Amino acid sequence: MAWRVRGVAREHCTCKMWCPCWLGPAEPDQGWCSGSLIFEVHEGAADDISLDGLRVVVVVDFPADFFTGNGTARLYIDENANADQRRELEAIFSGKKGGPLEAAWGATVTQWLPTQVANIEIQDGDAPSIPVGNVAQVTYQSPIRDAEGRATVIEGAAAATAFGLEGVSLARSDGSRWSAPEMRQWESGGSGTIGAFD
Repeated sequence: MAWRVRGVAREHCTCKMWCPCWLGPAEPDQGWCSGSLIFEVHEGAADDISLDGLRVVVVVDFPADFFTGNGTARLYIDENANADQRRELEAIFSGKKGGPLEAAWGATVTQWLPTQVANIEIQDGDAPSIPVGNVAQVTYQSPIRDAEGRATVIEGAAAATAFGLEGVSLARSDGSRWSAPEMRQWESGGSGTIGAFD
């Protein structure tokens, strides 16, 4: 049952910069919210199973805002993971193995669609591009910075705490698109964040 994962989480949704759900109960820009969290595991293990270098994407639709819940979610797991790794990643990122995601998803997701395996590529750089199989193309612009080049970082936001993130840098996600089966098709409104998880 022992596990730990560390890496980078990237989030984007249908709201304009900055999604109000991060701060608590809110009214999303469109009255409903769809979003995704892309977890890139730099180091991780569940019991004796290494999870280093693998990726997991959670896409979720909410009829209102994140905190109102009643969401429908699906996991996409890296096709490079073997069967044991897939089993552990699914349990961890759906919240079945405890940790912050157990509380976050337990309070907000009422329906989990079957997990899918997909090619998840993260093309880093100033403007990361992340295709997820044939269901999504996610793009980020450089993190928003001040005149001295410092990234704009939000700390202590309610939703960040729920996901085990100390703080998140703001980065626009214009042009990102999702067309996952059995879920709402949507485009990013521009809201995006990047943060370290542990």
